[in-house]
Parts: sequence; structure tokens; C-alpha cells
Amino acid sequence: MAVFLLDASGDPDAFEALKERLAAAISDLAVIGNIGDVARREVGGGRAVALIAAPAQNREYFSRLLDIVTRYRGAVFFLLIGGDISASEYKALAQSGSADWVSDSAPLQEILDIVARQRGGGSPAPSAAAPRRPDVVSFLPSAGGVGNSTLATETALQLVRAKGGARRKVCLVDLDVQTSHVCDYLDIKPQLQIDELVRAPQRLDSHLLEMFCSRHDSGLHVFAAPRSRLRHVELNVEALDAFFERLAQSYDVIVVDLPVEWRPWTVHVLAASQGVLVTGLNVIPGLRQISETLAAIRSEPAIRGRVLVIVNRCEIGALGRVARRQHVDAVLGAEEKLFIRASRVVEECANTGAPMAIAYPSHKIVKEIAAIAKFCESVAARHGVKK
Repeated sequence: MAVFLLDASGDPDAFEALKERLAAAISDLAVIGNIGDVARREVGGGRAVALIAAPAQNREYFSRLLDIVTRYRGAVFFLLIGGDISASEYKALAQSGSADWVSDSAPLQEILDIVARQRGGGSPAPSAAAPRRPDVVSFLPSAGGVGNSTLATETALQLVRAKGGARRKVCLVDLDVQTSHVCDYLDIKPQLQIDELVRAPQRLDSHLLEMFCSRHDSGLHVFAAPRSRLRHVELNVEALDAFFERLAQSYDVIVVDLPVEWRPWTVHVLAASQGVLVTGLNVIPGLRQISETLAAIRSEPAIRGRVLVIVNRCEIGALGRVARRQHVDAVLGAEEKLFIRASRVVEECANTGAPMAIAYPSHKIVKEIAAIAKFCESVAARHGVKK
């Protein structure tokens, strides 16, 4: 079975780079000028595979492509490689049975796996080890405005790098569907379509998940919805089950940023978490809110994850002492806790879209957040998942 490559992107430089990547992995790759060239060549047994470097958001081209897919159904399998397409367009491709789509930013292996399946080689054999079980850590704010999203984002960025410098697949899931702002913090565009997820959770597959993903240059993947105060569709347990099941197949670590209001699914998410990180402030009302949140967590038998309190925006003296530490100890007692200092770089990084872990890697606050990441790694070790 032959594999053909066609440029429909209108970007010669990008196509040349894609061609070099593919040619290094597919020895019989042939560049063609149009789809008709496939029919005029000897393709051997089975159907040919046509890889198309496609333009993004081009409805006219997509409509023409569907006509071509229909015409060559059974003889050619088409794989679009390009920018984002809509969920309805992706479904039309998938339902044809003769086409698929993959993001131009996806790993090369994803394209090679699809080609292998169409050639009859199937996917690589699964390991005989236990099913994949990612580590899930949830950041739970005890009140609004305590910096929960910032801490979750900065921790997730640090978790991308494992010991020895190797990269882990880490995703950050922002479940505050009305006021999400983690993508603002990272200067990326939110892609998660809550309406689509809730309407048909059973249709969520790896490619729809790909479309819902926002990528940061660090390697962190983010799932966050565009802000909408008027959003009427609420997440539900069924949709979240399908969503997290799909995430579990793709990621080593899932970091969840929860909203301050408890929803019908909040306990469900916390129960699935190996680590629960409660965030709050070092003022008497804030400490009481932390204490009340801890009581709510411990009143739910299903929540069994290790709990850590993060006291944020603390005043730190010249000798490293936390101001009003006695108040924290008096209210929270022997709870496991970490203290994060107040710093001007938090506001600066929020304004510039450059995370502290990248802009100020040696800053004291980044080192303090590294202790949160270390806690998450210790949860992973206890969880017993081999990375």
C-alpha cells in the first residue's frame, strides 16, 4: 500500500518541513500534485493513504474534500494534517469511514500510527502491564481570589519536567467554565467546547480531545473553555467521566483547577484525585475558610487523597519567617501545609503572559511552588504508577 503526500496548505515552507519529517519515517512516501495522481499510480494491495497538508478554517476546501472522499471511498484513505477544524467537520470526516484529521502540531507518531492502521499493521501492541492510571491532583480554593488558578498553573508547568530532564505528559484542566482565566495567564487561546462535551460525551475520542486542547510552548496542555457569564450548559458527571477517561489514556499527570463553588460533580472529581490541595490566605477569615473546606472534604468518605494546605501570599520576613505563623498553627493545627510568599512578580507575569516558572526560574516564589510540585510527585510515588 502506497502513501502519498499532497500540499493544499498554501505554505511551501511548512509543507517542506512536514515532508522532511514524514519522509524520514515513511520510506515509500510519494509527493503528488493532485488526488487524481493516486488513481493513476500502482498502489499495490489494499487502499492507498493520502496525507494532505490542509489549510486551517477553509470551509470551501473542506466541502470539496468531502466530495473527493466520497468519490474515492474504499480506494483511498485521506488524512488531513493541518490547523483546527470544527467539531462538525471532524465528525463528517470520521463518519465517512475513509478520512481522519490530525493537528499539524501533533507528534509525528500520531500520524504514523494512523498510517500503520490503514496499512493493516494495526496499532503497537499494548503493554502487558496494568492499565494506564494517571496521577490526578486537584487544586481546591477555600474562597475566591486566593490565587488557586495561578498556583495550579505554575505547579503544572513544573510537573512537565520529570527527574533527569525527561518530559512528562501533563495537562491542566480548568473546570471553572464561566470565569476561566488560566489561558489568559499563559497567553494561549481556550479551546474546550463545553456544550459539545455535554451534548454527546460518548462521541469524545482522541481527535476531538485534540481539538479541545490548548498548547503552551513549555509542553503543558490546557483544557479550558472560553469565558461566558451567560453559559447555560453545565457540566455533569457523565460528561466529566467521559472526559477524564479520555484524558487518562493520553496523560501521565492531570492537574485540576476547581471553582470555588462546589458543584454536583465536585466530590466526584475530588474522589478521583490522589492529591487534594486546598488554597487560602493567611488572614483570620481566610484561615477559617480553609478549616471549613477541610471539614467538608473529610466529611466525604469517598475522598481519600492526601490533603495539602497551601497558604498563599504570605508575608515573609528577612530571616524567612512567615508572619502570623502562630495564627495558622492555631487554626489548622497539624495539617500538612506549605507557605507561598507574596511577590510583585505574580502580577507582572500575569500581565505579560509569561509564567513565573519560565520568566523567573530562580526566584524564591518559584522555588516555593516547586515544593508543591514535589508534593504532587510524592503522591505519584505513593500511587505507584511507573513514569
